[in-house]
Amino acid sequence: MNDHPEKPVQPLAEHEAAYMDALLEHGTDGHAPTGAHDPTVCPPRLLEIIHALAQLPPVEPPLDLTRRTVAAAGAAPVLRITPHAGKSMLTNTRLKARTWDPRKADIAVMLIAAALLLTVTLFQLNKARTLAVQTDCADNLAMLGTAFGQYAATDGGLLPRIAVPADHDWLPRSMTPLAHRAANAHGNLANLAPMLNARTRYTAWTRMICPAVAGLKVTRSSTHPAWSNVGYSYIDELSAYHHHWGQGGHIAIMADRNPLFYGGGAGQVNMNSWNHASRGQNVLYDDGSVFWRHTPDVGPQHDNIWTLGNPPMLVYSGMEEPASRYDIILVP
Repeated sequence: MNDHPEKPVQPLAEHEAAYMDALLEHGTDGHAPTGAHDPTVCPPRLLEIIHALAQLPPVEPPLDLTRRTVAAAGAAPVLRITPHAGKSMLTNTRLKARTWDPRKADIAVMLIAAALLLTVTLFQLNKARTLAVQTDCADNLAMLGTAFGQYAATDGGLLPRIAVPADHDWLPRSMTPLAHRAANAHGNLANLAPMLNARTRYTAWTRMICPAVAGLKVTRSSTHPAWSNVGYSYIDELSAYHHHWGQGGHIAIMADRNPLFYGGGAGQVNMNSWNHASRGQNVLYDDGSVFWRHTPDVGPQHDNIWTLGNPPMLVYSGMEEPASRYDIILVP
């Protein structure tokens, strides 16, 4: 048996509690405030406790306390507070702990950043490649413009044209039934042949192929590539109107392929050339200028250079004639 039973703990009186508060608030380094050792000032019951506190050494935090605290915080699970429906968020919550590895978070961020960077890079490369092809096409037409000017200087200012066939059909044989074609029939593009004469050689066959057009790869040594591989449409020279060079840049004489005859664009008169994925077309004018146009309505009277008439015709047999000198159509 315990011969010395513990005395019940007596609660502090009001003045003792007030003194204890002052001790805890103003004491430094474990020492009591002024008068703590004076029995006339300090309540007698607290005097013994204060003497004991005075003997304690100063408390110093461990040097690695900050590091251990940060590490413990990083390893602690993340708590998500989800309030019960219809109940107070402060009094009714359920906690779901989720662990989150900082290394996995870093890897996820890096992968997302790499994916975004790759997407932007591919987009910019594709944009640059598209612009390069568009520029090469414009350079081709500009060189052809120089050749047209040289040819016109030796042919009374006229654009190139060979003898008009008896049937006056400006579509090539590959696009029309052979039964009704004349023996010397040729398409409108054949009128470019004088530009490629072996003696004068105003330009090369390679200039006739738009860089955006897939198909036959013609080299400078080629002499007879198929006309179907020419990447441009030329102003109708089989009509009654023979156009001149140098008319102030008002007449479109050549452009990327007419989509009504290439690429299945029949019936879509406002469609851009298929050469550049229907984004637009490079157009060569009769003063040698080349411009990128987002619409085919660039004729001298803002008419559609793919069609004839107003309203425009949608289907052609190759025998149609312009209504006037300014009713421009660029054809195969």
